[in-house]
Amino acid sequence: MKSLALGIDRLIGAICGLALAVSAASLLLSFALVVYSVAMRYFVNQPIPWVDELVGYLLVAIVMTAAADALRRGEHIAVDLLTERLGPTGRRITAFAGLVAVAAAGVALTVGGWDTVAFTRMLGIRSTGYLDLPMHLPQMLIPIGGGLLAVAALGGLVRMAVGLPPAEEEDRPGAHGAHRRDTTSP
Repeated sequence: MKSLALGIDRLIGAICGLALAVSAASLLLSFALVVYSVAMRYFVNQPIPWVDELVGYLLVAIVMTAAADALRRGEHIAVDLLTERLGPTGRRITAFAGLVAVAAAGVALTVGGWDTVAFTRMLGIRSTGYLDLPMHLPQMLIPIGGGLLAVAALGGLVRMAVGLPPAEEEDRPGAHGAHRRDTTSP
């Protein structure tokens, strides 16, 4: 059973890694577009008006495709004021409840996002900016990101079911002892 869970975890890791690569590529493309736009505006005096719109869509891509990997690695922002005071069982229960909530939110984003995409496509709504883009294309990022988030949360639940930590803590930078107080320095 544990080997099946680890196989599922590796598959989810590969999917999240691919999504993270899309996020990184979107970030690099956004940076290049902004640099290009600024150079054209200030050095050639020819602003590129469509860059701001495209970078806005890329920002959505960056967030929606990176969120699942952040969850999988346990790197989401967390308020641990209460959980730090709990014992191992309490921490496990709160981690479980958190993953269930994230899975539900991911499913809601997927279903609601898909409905929005279908509605927008049916009406033929296009962006009002310079790109005149069919809006269902950038809106597709919402159900995709929601699905990725739900899959990552389910992966965390599978890990917990076989006795592993919900996040891949061993892969996080500084994860070993990150929550412990350093007693070696004065």
